[in-house]
Amino acid sequence: MQPMTPLDASSRLARLGFLLIRAVPHAGAEAVLAVGLHDIPTLQHYDAELVRFWSTDADRRGACLELTRQTPTPFAAAFSWGRITLVDRLGIDNEFVSLGGEVIAEEVEPHWTVAVFRSPGPILRLGGHSQPVDADAPDIGAFFGRLMVPVDFRLGAEQALSAASPLDRYAAYLAWEHARIRHHPVLRDENLRGATVVGNEVHRVRAEQPDAWTRGLRLLDDIGLDAA
Repeated sequence: MQPMTPLDASSRLARLGFLLIRAVPHAGAEAVLAVGLHDIPTLQHYDAELVRFWSTDADRRGACLELTRQTPTPFAAAFSWGRITLVDRLGIDNEFVSLGGEVIAEEVEPHWTVAVFRSPGPILRLGGHSQPVDADAPDIGAFFGRLMVPVDFRLGAEQALSAASPLDRYAAYLAWEHARIRHHPVLRDENLRGATVVGNEVHRVRAEQPDAWTRGLRLLDDIGLDAA
């Protein structure tokens, strides 16, 4: 399946400021978040004026990048694990969480730029002004919380995470989350749908992307997290 482009996504954004087109990857299709940036607010839905996300600098450390209507287009960059935040003219935000991927942006019409975030892992809603929280988003947030421990205290952990591909980070998350559910059945009972999705994705990635699965396990070991 061909990756979604800003022009492809623009038809979905006719009356919307942003849209999570696909929250989780499936059938060869990536997760996709599309955002429209207008020179003049449309006042129809939510008018994002700034998109903030994490990337990786030359030292393999996290760096916050911003995308606005003033950003030269076409624009393309890798985004890293963490939050994607949309902010409107009133300072009201909507947040998403992801394990990384690629963002591309183009001016599809005069005075209108469309940005598309694509990821081989999930892009989940973390709440905000115009959306609920996805049930699985706090689980990825918990994984990020665990990652911050080695990032802060283990030499080279942040560089290892940054150097890993988004798919490798997704495999690492799946292995860690699957082990957590297996060791604590109450987590499965509280979110059966989420546990089922994780289990299915573990089987899919192991079968379709065995090298990424191996690298994900190695990444967990490198940063000192246990998925046994």
